[in-house]
Amino acid sequence: MLLSTLITTGLCLALIPLARKVGLMDHPGERKAHVEPTPLTGGPALLITSGLMLLFLYPGNPFVQGLALGGLLMFIVGMIDDYQPLSARVRFLVQLVACMTIIIYADVRLDDFGQLLWDGVLTLGWLSIPITIFAAMGVINSFNMIDGVDGVSGSIFIVAAAGLALLAGMALQINILMLLLVAISAVFGYLLLNARFPWNARARVFMGDSGSQFLGFFLAWCFIALGSDHNETGQRALMPMTAVWLFALPLLDTITVMWRRWRAGESPLAADQHHFHHAFLRAGFTIRQTWLAITGLALVLAGTGLVFELAGWPDYLSFWCFMVVAFAFQIYIKQSWYLQRFLGRDFIYNEFDKQ
Repeated sequence: MLLSTLITTGLCLALIPLARKVGLMDHPGERKAHVEPTPLTGGPALLITSGLMLLFLYPGNPFVQGLALGGLLMFIVGMIDDYQPLSARVRFLVQLVACMTIIIYADVRLDDFGQLLWDGVLTLGWLSIPITIFAAMGVINSFNMIDGVDGVSGSIFIVAAAGLALLAGMALQINILMLLLVAISAVFGYLLLNARFPWNARARVFMGDSGSQFLGFFLAWCFIALGSDHNETGQRALMPMTAVWLFALPLLDTITVMWRRWRAGESPLAADQHHFHHAFLRAGFTIRQTWLAITGLALVLAGTGLVFELAGWPDYLSFWCFMVVAFAFQIYIKQSWYLQRFLGRDFIYNEFDKQ
């Protein structure tokens, strides 16, 4: 884990001159909260470190090989998107191919949602593969959308992956546990240069779409593998609703934003400034405060899911509690934008506080 952290941090720094030379930079823009061009070396560093470490640890493991192949596809399309924005259709098509790759190669998929609505198991039948792909793509794109403020995406990944690692360890699914620990370490190495720690006046590097697509894909398939019987032990490590709690904040933010766009007659995939982190920035919170607040909320939601899981409470109780939280979140965010106030502060519409 220490080696993974050090390699990632070192690669992020070592690749900066090359990124500047080839133009792999994220430039300030209307929807962005940074003020200086920033190297997009986080994605390549995370791919190289995680990929090499995992293939070295488990060279013949089908799940690892499937993750590597699909993750590489995600990285490539993300890298192209960092240079020249791609259409949503192209991105979705590549995501579909990557998801089918791991399904075929490693035979990982969801067969049921557990006791989601009642005491009986909600089986998927012939919808198993389509719903598995839909769920995976939902995680990939939600994770990509939440990547808008220094430190947020990396911290949310660590929160979700740490929860998964805990449950994987308890279920003795050692291979997936090692995958998660290596990935957590690599992302922490990236966060040392990206998050607003005392030694970072601003982010030194970003992960870009190449990193967010890769990490979203990785996280999605760890959720699916641990939430189904298609894994090394043949037994699930968590109920599907626990995965939703662990990844709750990106899902809630994405659903709320897409619903707002659809109601406004806009494309649900169109970019705007109405994400959760934008509300913090509009209300005058600093980037560091926004990062810490969002990470704290992600920890609370993930912790709630772990309580349901470890206490052995029914899936349907977890589901209906989450629906209450989702409804309250959607109403509050909608009212915040409508009233132009958030957490007791008026919105500022001229310029984000970028410090």
